[in-house]
Amino acid sequence: MAKMSEKQSVEIWTTFKDMLLGHQGEGGNQTNLNLMILEMIETRDASKQMQLLKKVVAKIKEETEGESSQLLYLNSLVNVYLLCDKKQPLKKALISVLMSLANPQRMQVTTFVNEQVLEMLNNSKHTGWKTEGLKRHVNMISGLMDNFQIGEDAVHSMVDKLVVFLSETCHIFIKQARETQTPVLQTSWMQAALFSVQTLNKMCQKYQEDIRRAVQEKPNGIGQNLTELLNIACEVIQTETYILDLKTACAMTMPICLRLLYLDIVIPLIVKNVFPSRYDSSMSDSLPKLESVCSMELDSKSLTPTSYLCVCNGILAMLNSNDLMHEYGPGACLLTDVLDEMTQLTYRLQTTTDRLINSRTLLLWSNKARKMLTEHADDSHIHFKFSSDGPIIQWLLNHVWTHWEDPIDAIRQQTRSLFESILHIHLLQSKECSDPKNSKFLEDLLVCLLATNSHSKGRYGCLSCLVEVVGASKVLQCEPEICHNLMPFMTELGLATYISEFLERCFNSHFKELIKLSNSAESENMWNKSWVDPVVSCLCTGTTEQKTHIVEYILPKLLKCNSKCLKYLIAQLSATDSVLTASQLGALITCLKRARVMGLIKQSTGCSDVNKWKDIVAVKLLKHALCHTNDQIRLDALGLLCENVKRTAYVQKSDLDLIYFFMSLNLNNQSPAFRQNMSSLLKKLLIRLQESNQLLVRKSGKKTEGHFHLHDYKMFLKQLSSLLFDSIKPGSAFALRTTALSLLSLVNSIFPPASDDSLFLLVNEITSEEVDILLFCLTDTFEANKTEAFNLLSAIPEEQFGFQSESTLIALKNIGMKLISSSKPQDSTTAAFLFRLIVKQARFRFHTNKEQCGLHLVKEILQHLVQNDVKNARINLLHSAATSPMYPALHCIRYILADIDLRSSTCDRAGWQKVWQDVIEICLEIVSIVSPIISHSSPEGHVPDDMQTEAVDIPLKDESYIELEVDLSTDTSLKANGNVSKSKKTVKLMPEYLTVCCWRSIKEVSLLLGQLCETASIGCECDQALFTVDQVKTIGHCFTKLLLESVHRGAFEIAYAGFVKLCHILWRNPLSSLCSLPFEWMEDILLQIQANSSTSPLCSTRRSAGIPFYIQAIVATEPKECGQKCFQWVIKELLNLALGNGSTEISNAKVHSINILRSLYRETKLSEAVHPYVEDGLKAAILGFASKFWAVRNSSTLLFSALMNRIFGVKRNKEDQHKKNCMTGRIFFHRFPKMFPFIKEQLDIATKDMRSQSSRHLHPSLYPILMVLGRLFPSVIEGNDTSLDLTDFLPYVLRCAHSPVAKTRIMASRALAPLVFKDQVQRILVQLFESLPFTQAEVRSQNFVHGVLLQIVGMLKIIDENCKELPAIKENLISQFTNKNWIMTRENRCLVTRAAFLEITHWLGVDSQEMQSVVKSEVLDQSFYPLCTPGVYELYAQLAHIFIAMLEAKNRPFNSEDRQIILKLLQSPIYDICLCLLKKMVETLSAGEPTSSFFEEFCQSEEIFTEIVLMVVRRKELHQECLVQAYTLLPLLKSSKIFPWNLPKILLNPFEATDLLHHFNGVLHANQREEVFCAVLSASGYVIDTVYNSTNVGTLLNWIDILEESCSIEKCSDVRLTCACIIEQNAECLLKDSKKALGSDVFRVWTIAVKLFQDDESTVRNVISKIVSQVSPNLCNGMTHDIQSTLALSLSMEAMIILHQREYQVACFRTLLSWIQMVDDEDIKSESKVRLFDRGEMNPYKDSSSFVVLVCKHLKTFLLSSKLRGTDCVGGLNKESTFETLPLEGGTVPNQKPTNHQECDQTADTQSTNHSLPLDGSTETSSILLQECDRLKIELDALDQKRQTNATEYDQQFLCTNNYLHHWIVHHKLNSLQAIYNEYFYY
Repeated sequence: MAKMSEKQSVEIWTTFKDMLLGHQGEGGNQTNLNLMILEMIETRDASKQMQLLKKVVAKIKEETEGESSQLLYLNSLVNVYLLCDKKQPLKKALISVLMSLANPQRMQVTTFVNEQVLEMLNNSKHTGWKTEGLKRHVNMISGLMDNFQIGEDAVHSMVDKLVVFLSETCHIFIKQARETQTPVLQTSWMQAALFSVQTLNKMCQKYQEDIRRAVQEKPNGIGQNLTELLNIACEVIQTETYILDLKTACAMTMPICLRLLYLDIVIPLIVKNVFPSRYDSSMSDSLPKLESVCSMELDSKSLTPTSYLCVCNGILAMLNSNDLMHEYGPGACLLTDVLDEMTQLTYRLQTTTDRLINSRTLLLWSNKARKMLTEHADDSHIHFKFSSDGPIIQWLLNHVWTHWEDPIDAIRQQTRSLFESILHIHLLQSKECSDPKNSKFLEDLLVCLLATNSHSKGRYGCLSCLVEVVGASKVLQCEPEICHNLMPFMTELGLATYISEFLERCFNSHFKELIKLSNSAESENMWNKSWVDPVVSCLCTGTTEQKTHIVEYILPKLLKCNSKCLKYLIAQLSATDSVLTASQLGALITCLKRARVMGLIKQSTGCSDVNKWKDIVAVKLLKHALCHTNDQIRLDALGLLCENVKRTAYVQKSDLDLIYFFMSLNLNNQSPAFRQNMSSLLKKLLIRLQESNQLLVRKSGKKTEGHFHLHDYKMFLKQLSSLLFDSIKPGSAFALRTTALSLLSLVNSIFPPASDDSLFLLVNEITSEEVDILLFCLTDTFEANKTEAFNLLSAIPEEQFGFQSESTLIALKNIGMKLISSSKPQDSTTAAFLFRLIVKQARFRFHTNKEQCGLHLVKEILQHLVQNDVKNARINLLHSAATSPMYPALHCIRYILADIDLRSSTCDRAGWQKVWQDVIEICLEIVSIVSPIISHSSPEGHVPDDMQTEAVDIPLKDESYIELEVDLSTDTSLKANGNVSKSKKTVKLMPEYLTVCCWRSIKEVSLLLGQLCETASIGCECDQALFTVDQVKTIGHCFTKLLLESVHRGAFEIAYAGFVKLCHILWRNPLSSLCSLPFEWMEDILLQIQANSSTSPLCSTRRSAGIPFYIQAIVATEPKECGQKCFQWVIKELLNLALGNGSTEISNAKVHSINILRSLYRETKLSEAVHPYVEDGLKAAILGFASKFWAVRNSSTLLFSALMNRIFGVKRNKEDQHKKNCMTGRIFFHRFPKMFPFIKEQLDIATKDMRSQSSRHLHPSLYPILMVLGRLFPSVIEGNDTSLDLTDFLPYVLRCAHSPVAKTRIMASRALAPLVFKDQVQRILVQLFESLPFTQAEVRSQNFVHGVLLQIVGMLKIIDENCKELPAIKENLISQFTNKNWIMTRENRCLVTRAAFLEITHWLGVDSQEMQSVVKSEVLDQSFYPLCTPGVYELYAQLAHIFIAMLEAKNRPFNSEDRQIILKLLQSPIYDICLCLLKKMVETLSAGEPTSSFFEEFCQSEEIFTEIVLMVVRRKELHQECLVQAYTLLPLLKSSKIFPWNLPKILLNPFEATDLLHHFNGVLHANQREEVFCAVLSASGYVIDTVYNSTNVGTLLNWIDILEESCSIEKCSDVRLTCACIIEQNAECLLKDSKKALGSDVFRVWTIAVKLFQDDESTVRNVISKIVSQVSPNLCNGMTHDIQSTLALSLSMEAMIILHQREYQVACFRTLLSWIQMVDDEDIKSESKVRLFDRGEMNPYKDSSSFVVLVCKHLKTFLLSSKLRGTDCVGGLNKESTFETLPLEGGTVPNQKPTNHQECDQTADTQSTNHSLPLDGSTETSSILLQECDRLKIELDALDQKRQTNATEYDQQFLCTNNYLHHWIVHHKLNSLQAIYNEYFYY
């Protein structure tokens, strides 16, 4: 909210203090009133000002009307009003007050306003026109005319004086802008001049007659001022340095002044001087010339396009309809003349500014035309000019087609508005307003728009406008399935918004039409089928992107249009007798969520069904959605509970319970998008709780129900905060910790501690243990987690945090000082946050504020940096990098500065100035130390020889120092252990330490210097600024050195980030010596580039290293308001270098210029500025392909790629190139007109000698040109432009078919299709077929034949989609085949052309006997061609594809020849053939429902089964891809499931299922590729059930061993997914083990399943979660198998105990204990890695903390249930058994693993017998638990003993090492097991 400035308050106080206080003696009321007015003036609080103003007005109205005191107070209020800012709330309130006065008082106020304004203006004139005062006066005058009648009356009475004042003010501002050198100040003066001109224009328009009268009365007074104003306006229009808005305003001033000065002759005067080519000598020769008024003419030849467009815009804006339609010649008027001039100007428009003002002017012209047609409805002559088939409308439509896809959003919007105006102009001209649906013109437009490319965004805007005119019924008549057809395009976010707007217009219009015709159920049903059904279908079957965009953009608009369709939606989605599928459930929840947000679902009443949520859906169904495997379904269900149209609507306890249920399962989600959406929804819930709490508190006195809700709220928040704190304990997963910390911060921000009426205070719930946990979070490797933990710690009160003592702060400081010597980057960040905590306390070392505390810490850190790190680096950088790097200290300083306001008045400037001087010097020294590394030609891993020698010779620190330093940094890799030489060797073998140190040092130097420049004040040495000009120049030199000489990409990219901050500050600095620095640097670097010296220090890498970043930083930060002169100059110079003539020697200048141009074209900030230079850049890139130097060619390819992305957008699909990221040829060549002749010329040169057989030259420009043409396509609505006809390129592209280069022929085939219009497709195809030779003898070049065939294939692809002419085209082309069939026979010796011809015949559906015989003969005789023959693979792959299609089309059983051919294909030595057939078989047999085709029948035949067995069992197939398909096909064959296999020809003995599994085991044990391993493992799953039911399960146990190895985290995700699928498919035998055949080995499978439940791949977890519904359906409580993995893990443990605790109590007990035990090593061993970058495989999803809690919970349940039954879980355990005998990592078999199958079977039987004995052994149960607790106690005591022994050091670094993590895990497990033991023993 704007407030009164201090300067204004002082000025008002000075003006009225004496006047108001002089009346205090007249009465107490007046004295109080005076004091209230003074207080209102002085206060800075806007709300308090409003309250005081109300009291003042009430007092004034109590005064007697007309008394002097009342007038005095009114005068005071007027003065306050005049001196307030325009946007100040007090000013708006004063307007309301003054307008509410009675008429006499209002008249008096008007007088006061008049007098005070004139007095202020006179004072300004006498005091010398102070510019700041002038700006305030202009604002004051402008405010008088803003909906303030009193002000307008005052202005009217003194308008002549105000015009004079404003004209003089404009002159002063323009003069200041002209003379100012600083760009920012210059722009400021231009803005002031702009506001003055706009105010003057507004005044002249409003009081035109009064001003003209004053001009006639005083021609030398106000007339002279208007003449001078006209001169100023013309000067601004003619000068390029002024901003566009000022030019536009001055262009409006010009016709206004002319009307005021020369009313009678204004039209001829404008025509003669603005449109001189249209001036007729028959006009009066006595007209005064405009040259006598201004210095130059204003015609199109004298002005730039921008200025001329501004003039046209001003003429249209300021002249009325009569002036614009005034005919000054035969059929000539200003309205048409302006449009004609703009049509001629179109091709001169290059810059974004030109196109923007052109679009704006055209829209203004169309609005004027509409207004004119409305006013002259009966003028047939005028209506004829705007006929729909006339040149004006057609030109405007062409403009729309050209610019509707413009990259500038404003131009796209204006183009759409222009199209809307065109429609209304047509309706007005044709008088079809009453019945536009029958308009032929509009119908043709609709048909053409519907036929355009569906990926075009502009089409939907135009269609939306057209629907408003013709109605949706007309659209449905042209395309009945419009909604259904548009759903596939909803996957693209860019299109979704446009499509949704169009559909909204459609269904709104259709709904109104149907209601108007018949408001019946049949009409509504018709509407639902047209618009709702496609949406429902897509919600159920569409992709994730489609569903998201439909829910976001279409569904709300549907519900808003017709709320009744919600019931229809629910009915459609629930219309099934079975359980809802995942897609149906997701769609239903989504619709309900959106309906609730829109307020369509009402709050449920007390009498509602408790089993139904809001009486709509079952609570059970909603709970299922909250734990569904699909992330989006769970989020939508949460949104349904959290969101509400009313923020004060109370939340029911049942909803809170469901939300807590969701939160407990979904905190550990790896998807950042999921976590973000969940936080957003929870934020809405918390806000609802807070705001509904306030409502309930107010109502609590009336109803007791409110107390229950408040209690529910508080209990929910307590439970939630407890859950979140439990989730950040050591050992928790990364995602869980991140989510919990962010949600805790969210709770703390919504319920702040400072709030008095807060429902819940998080800080009151935090215990000392949780404070320690938050401190431990500062050691997190993820910086965002550290930040959240720091914010929470900052919110805790000091007494709760424990910071009362100075010793605590010193201890934290010491920890931080030791951590900054660590070589681990995360340790330096931890130190930085510790320092931030100290600075926040502001009481360290007896300091009283943060600035002083921060200054002390920075000094101490700098001292450490100089005396230790930098000193060591000078001696030996390699050793320093590994033991005491330099970057942590700079990192900490940067973080400390983030919390300090360097511009604060409490800042010790002298102290900080000294510090900054030291910082700059140290940074420069660090840069000089690391420069040899980062400037080396190969900086990654480079260790200079002298450093390697010094690493051995120079003595290191003493052993104790090394040990201490490494211990505190948690870096176990460099512990000396009393051996200095070992440390030297370790350091020498780790060059990554050196790379990381140098790169991070540069990073911290760059970011620190950039941050200092951004936050500290910069000025001269005599000022109080922290930086001097010389220091800034020094910093700039440092950045220049880094960017221009560094080779390490990481180094100069980070330096770029800091340099950007510096340049941004310098460009906007008011000091001319600083704001000119970037331009000086630019001049210097360009001189170095142009010099092209071999001795230049500039990097000459292939991408010019940091040089492009250096120039990009300077030009990208240049203020746009200043015209970006530096950018314009730089890019022109670079283009001149890039387009320079080639030389005999390599030119570094050209390479640098091309690389820099690439960087500028890619920069998003310059996307609009580079547009005028895209043409020249594209030319430079294409011509660069022809360079004989590799460096130039390489840079040119990169530049060409960047330009293609800039022009067409990033291409995300390699195949679908004719729809996305393309544009029509008209749009492309209208944007870049110079490219048309250039491309044509280059094509002519490149294809000139293409038909010559002797020429083998590949023109380098041909490939990029064909790529450009391949991105263009013709449009049916753009008409023909003879100057830009795409068909001009056709002869050249067709000529490319002769190219001897295959890639050229392929590119030409892709480029041909977009150049052909639809009506030319058939003619071009016939022409191409006719060009093919009739016989082999006529073939001159097989290259030509191949090129033609490729072009035919390319043409056929574009007509394959919904083409009505397709049957006729096919029939015509098939007739051409009669004399061309030889190409597919052996008469044609080129296999490549045979394959291409066969592809064409197959597409055309040619099924002649000749073709069938060719295919069969070639397949049967595959040895005819050697495998080394070119094209043999393509030919046989095409033959196999065609033959399979022929077989599928057969309607009779296969004969022997067909069977022989198929077997021949499977036995083919060409793997492509076999692979093609195998894939087809797998696809056919994998279909959901059998098709009963003859091909499917043959796939199940014995012959096929035999061949597959040969492949997989006898290992006949060696190709990996074919082997994968064979193993995939085997389980799909029916014969494979019938055992034994009796195949005597290939198998000696009958093959049992056990033998097959044994074979699979052998294959899996061999080293196989991952794809084959997955296929074999998956195939083995189908025999598991058969082997399980056999008498011998030993092979099955061996297979389980393989399964255990396959589920480890080191295996790829596909292997683990296969394991999950197998267990899910065989859960009945592997997990349930109903026959007890596996014995205790069943727990091995359960352990595998538990590991897969914690897999980091969500697909693996989702698959394994399905086992719960199979092994124990009762636990699912009616849910389907799609249960979220966190809940499924708990249910699966419960299911395991229920299924196996009776028979295998010991094994079950040991399994649960082993799951707890295996947490130890996995959490700690990642900390012992030696190298920086070798971290091994990690599982970020696994949450050890929650897993231990969950297992302990089920262990407790298991023990108590065993106790209740009077049995002991250790019935078969020997007394000598200890915990050490239990397996440590997942193994649960109590005895040694048998060595053969028979022993396995015996062991299983024995165990099955022994473990069912109901023995009473509670003592032994207690013994096992006690043994485990004792082991944990010993480990915990050892940690505590170490802590007590080394208390002085250990306590300081306890939280910052892995010791705390280990300590917590042991402590946590000990507590859990002791609690279980105590309860068990007590019971």
